[in-house]
Amino acid sequence: MGAIKVTQKGQVVIPAEFRKKYGIKAPGHVLLAEREGHLVIMPMPDDPVAGARGMLKPKQPLAVSCAAFKKEEMMLEGEDNE
Repeated sequence: MGAIKVTQKGQVVIPAEFRKKYGIKAPGHVLLAEREGHLVIMPMPDDPVAGARGMLKPKQPLAVSCAAFKKEEMMLEGEDNE
């Protein structure tokens, strides 16, 4: 960890060791986010669509989720009919 200078225009330089370690290429883009009172810099992949693959991976197969949903719906419908 080290101190990084902020220019008059608000620009910062990411040290070379971190650019190499995280694959940040120039020219390129990074994401800046705020988490729990801290600024977080995250590298953006060259192809954001390819980089997002698997991000929303389901916890269980779709067939299992659908069966559970259907079972819950049937139970709720059964309670309404009584």
